[in-house]
Amino acid sequence: MHFTTVIRYAVMILSSALMVLGVLVMAGLLVPRYFPSEYRVILGAVVFLYGTYRFVIGYFQKPKE
Repeated sequence: MHFTTVIRYAVMILSSALMVLGVLVMAGLLVPRYFPSEYRVILGAVVFLYGTYRFVIGYFQKPKE
């Protein structure tokens, strides 16, 4: 297994974890109760979309030889 393949899978796993983190923030499980719901949804959506972006970039990027 090549080092670039390992890094590619690591990036995809971490970006998937970011997407799960964004969903948990939007659900309100990882933020304090006094945190406004509008901010919670915005923060969770931004984290989820960033994870999706990194996943797509990591998936479609061709490994360098």
